Amino acid sequence: MNNLLVLPLLLALAGEDSEAAKAQHERLYKLHLADALEYKIYHDAARNEPLELRRQPIYEWTNPVRTTQQNGLVFLWTYRGRAEAVGTIFSSTDGSKRGFTHEFHSLSMGTLYVDRPGTHNASWTPRGPGVKLVPIEGAPVPDGTATQRLRQMRTLAREFSATTLDAQNRRYTLRLLSQPLFRYESTDPEVLDGALFAFVTSAGTDPEALLIMEARKPKGGTKPVWQRALGRFTDLDLSVRHQEKEVFSAPLIRGDPFQMYPNQEYWISVDRLVKDATATVPKGANP
Repeated sequence: MNNLLVLPLLLALAGEDSEAAKAQHERLYKLHLADALEYKIYHDAARNEPLELRRQPIYEWTNPVRTTQQNGLVFLWTYRGRAEAVGTIFSSTDGSKRGFTHEFHSLSMGTLYVDRPGTHNASWTPRGPGVKLVPIEGAPVPDGTATQRLRQMRTLAREFSATTLDAQNRRYTLRLLSQPLFRYESTDPEVLDGALFAFVTSAGTDPEALLIMEARKPKGGTKPVWQRALGRFTDLDLSVRHQEKEVFSAPLIRGDPFQMYPNQEYWISVDRLVKDATATVPKGANP
């Protein structure tokens, strides 16, 4: 499982035995994977430079304490080895109906181009760069070995902290996952090393904030320095701090997220609502 962090989904769903929970897990896994496979993402408008979807999810999560029993998978699209887009496909149920939600964030320094066949409620249409990398204050010089650079990234990541606040003013302290969701070595000569970290909610294991870290040559520079970018992966109010200084914030999304993010670097949409008992796994969705 090179450089992948896949956490097992909790199988002990309320009122179900282990066999029923296992069957439910496998069914949802295939449904969420099938949705991810529909997205074709490109690095150029001519669609000559496709991003590669890593078919194996980089993370699997659940929010068992929420009444809607959220379960999801996180997928990654790469270009020349670099993480360019991250998306989570998740669903929740009230016992009779299941809603499927798609949530994406562009990690690209440029504009991505997204195709998805068929007719859908909404479409992800990035209109600009997804992230802006900035030097990490006080960071050391990137080490010469990959092993030591990973140690540096993990140490630097621990300097960040994050919280969310929901519509009922309930505050959640997010937990940094000790291992990156994805570690990459880009073929871009400007990028020496990089990793995608996540902060997860105390309500479960849902990733709510993204931290991308790269040893990259700055504009006009000749040697790599540690740089970072932050992004939301939640519709809740989000605050991220570096050594107790707030360096990123995102307000609670109460209405249409497209009005808050017209460039759609962050995108979330309820894709469909189905009767839970009759939802079927599309053909070709086997993991």
